[in-house]
Amino acid sequence: MNLLSAQPSGPAGTRGEIFADSGSPALDCRILNMSAAGATLAVPDGGAVPETITLAIAGEFVMRRCRVVDRRRGRITVAFEMPV
Repeated sequence: MNLLSAQPSGPAGTRGEIFADSGSPALDCRILNMSAAGATLAVPDGGAVPETITLAIAGEFVMRRCRVVDRRRGRITVAFEMPV
């Protein structure tokens, strides 16, 4: 499944914050690519990101509930589930 094959609709290079359900501190990230279905995020340690997260994107008022669908060195790809 290629979530990012749809036409880009997002702010590549924009800062974001990842929030885990466990109440741990937010993890800074950078949006590398984004579509209506999901995004690829640059993160310091992709292995430390849980399977389900909430993503806040700088300049947007909606937080997005996400599911991690791919992990690679220094980045993760997430599918948007619904606004929080």
